[in-house]
Amino acid sequence: MDRRELWRRLAERPRNVRFEELDRLLRLAGWELNLVRGSHHVYRSSAGRHLSIPRHGPMVKVGYVTLILDETREPE
Repeated sequence: MDRRELWRRLAERPRNVRFEELDRLLRLAGWELNLVRGSHHVYRSSAGRHLSIPRHGPMVKVGYVTLILDETREPE
Protein backbone atom coordinates (compact mmCIF):
# COMPACT_ATOMS: atom_id res chain seq x y z
CA MET A 1 0.00 0.00 0.00
CA ASP A 2 1.42 3.38 -0.92
CA ARG A 3 1.40 6.57 1.14
CA ARG A 4 -1.65 8.14 -0.50
CA GLU A 5 -3.78 5.04 -0.10
CA LEU A 6 -2.78 4.62 3.55
CA TRP A 7 -3.43 8.34 4.25
CA ARG A 8 -6.87 8.09 2.65
CA ARG A 9 -7.78 4.97 4.66
CA LEU A 10 -6.76 6.56 7.95
CA ALA A 11 -8.59 9.80 7.15
CA GLU A 12 -11.79 7.81 6.60
CA ARG A 13 -11.69 6.32 10.11
CA PRO A 14 -9.61 8.54 12.45
CA ARG A 15 -11.23 7.11 15.58
CA ASN A 16 -10.12 3.57 14.75
CA VAL A 17 -6.39 3.76 13.92
CA ARG A 18 -3.74 1.43 15.29
CA PHE A 19 -0.33 2.76 16.33
CA GLU A 20 1.39 0.58 13.73
CA GLU A 21 -0.62 2.22 10.93
CA LEU A 22 0.44 5.72 12.04
CA ASP A 23 4.03 4.57 12.35
CA ARG A 24 3.96 3.26 8.80
CA LEU A 25 2.40 6.47 7.44
CA LEU A 26 5.02 8.61 9.17
CA ARG A 27 7.86 6.48 7.81
CA LEU A 28 6.41 6.56 4.28
CA ALA A 29 6.20 10.36 4.59
CA GLY A 30 9.90 10.61 5.45
CA TRP A 31 9.74 10.79 9.24
CA GLU A 32 12.05 8.57 11.29
CA LEU A 33 11.74 7.27 14.83
CA ASN A 34 14.20 9.33 16.84
CA LEU A 35 13.56 8.35 20.46
CA VAL A 36 11.36 6.13 22.61
CA ARG A 37 10.99 7.24 26.17
CA GLY A 38 8.47 5.29 28.17
CA SER A 39 5.25 5.24 26.18
CA HIS A 40 6.17 8.22 23.96
CA HIS A 41 7.60 7.71 20.51
CA VAL A 42 9.33 10.78 19.12
CA TYR A 43 9.62 11.10 15.34
CA ARG A 44 11.85 13.56 13.47
CA SER A 45 11.38 14.88 9.94
CA SER A 46 14.17 15.69 7.52
CA ALA A 47 13.33 19.39 8.13
CA GLY A 48 14.05 18.98 11.85
CA ARG A 49 10.45 18.96 13.09
CA HIS A 50 9.50 16.64 15.96
CA LEU A 51 6.29 14.78 16.83
CA SER A 52 5.69 12.93 20.08
CA ILE A 53 3.04 10.21 19.92
CA PRO A 54 2.07 8.33 23.11
CA ARG A 55 1.37 4.64 22.80
CA HIS A 56 -1.20 3.57 25.36
CA GLY A 57 -2.77 0.44 23.96
CA PRO A 58 -3.34 -0.53 20.34
CA MET A 59 -5.43 2.48 19.28
CA VAL A 60 -4.23 6.07 19.01
CA LYS A 61 -6.38 8.96 20.20
CA VAL A 62 -8.13 10.86 17.42
CA GLY A 63 -6.30 14.12 18.21
CA TYR A 64 -2.94 12.55 17.40
CA VAL A 65 -4.34 10.93 14.26
CA THR A 66 -5.57 14.26 12.90
CA LEU A 67 -2.25 15.91 13.80
CA ILE A 68 -0.33 13.30 11.84
CA LEU A 69 -2.75 13.43 8.93
CA ASP A 70 -2.14 17.20 8.75
CA GLU A 71 1.64 16.76 8.96
CA THR A 72 1.74 14.08 6.26
CA ARG A 73 -0.71 15.68 3.84
CA GLU A 74 0.80 16.11 0.41
CA PRO A 75 0.79 19.64 -1.02
CA GLU A 76 -1.99 20.20 -3.53
